[in-house]
Amino acid sequence: MSPDAPKGGPEPPPNGKSGASSAGRRHYGRRRGSVPVGDSFVPRLGPAAGEPFAAIDDPEEQPPLLRPAPETPIDHLRFVAVDCETTGQTPHRLVELGAVAFTLERHLLSLETLVHSNDRINPFARRIHGISSETLGGAPPVRPVLERFRRFCRGAVLVEHSADAFDSRLIAATLGESLEADNLDTSRLAAKLFDLRDTIGLERLCTELGVSHRRPHHALADAEATMGCFIELIQRGRELFGWRTLADLLADGQPPPPRWVDADGGAQRKDDPVRRRRGGRRRRSAPDGGDTGPA
Repeated sequence: MSPDAPKGGPEPPPNGKSGASSAGRRHYGRRRGSVPVGDSFVPRLGPAAGEPFAAIDDPEEQPPLLRPAPETPIDHLRFVAVDCETTGQTPHRLVELGAVAFTLERHLLSLETLVHSNDRINPFARRIHGISSETLGGAPPVRPVLERFRRFCRGAVLVEHSADAFDSRLIAATLGESLEADNLDTSRLAAKLFDLRDTIGLERLCTELGVSHRRPHHALADAEATMGCFIELIQRGRELFGWRTLADLLADGQPPPPRWVDADGGAQRKDDPVRRRRGGRRRRSAPDGGDTGPA
């Protein structure tokens, strides 16, 4: 009951609509009221063992690191494992970003923050990652967060546990431009290593590889787990498949071409001249170039 409702009975439904009809429809668009905005990173987890963390206003590294060539040996590469948590509905909005910069030998730097959003968070997504609109109070806006992440991953190879590179492509779509980095998917590398036909979940992969995962569905913890799985997969893949260079890893672990068009639009492969119709069905082209209808 509303605090302002009369004590004699329940508050009447607005516009004469029945309570059952009104309660039966849920809308998860923009939330009412605004979430307070901050200007510095707001972490949920923080360091696990005193490791260094990036700040939103760190100066850019000089000189800027260059994108590695395909023939670069794996031991010379810098990697960035990344994970995002979102509002859980189309169009997806970022609410948390976690990333870890590392080499095969050591951890370099971590990045973690909640991300400001006035969009409603889907209840199912909220139950999974535990982030509500109230949680985001004081978090920085998405643009400076992603600009810092762009500097954070410059010259590195992105690593994520996502068969379609959802995280890095959401970031690129939100920025409106490519991150100019190669990316690798640990689920694809695991499928190669274990001869899997279905995508393996991150928690199960951690169990298979003996990698610790301190807080599932927290962006930084998922990025840390992805890093641990990646390092273990590389060690095993070197022995089994002779992985030696970035090109070797891309051949077995690179996700398919991008599908994101923009942050507000639907997903579609940019290099696919035949657009998918609703329901994922394609239209067949007749030999003379005409349209014969759905395949």
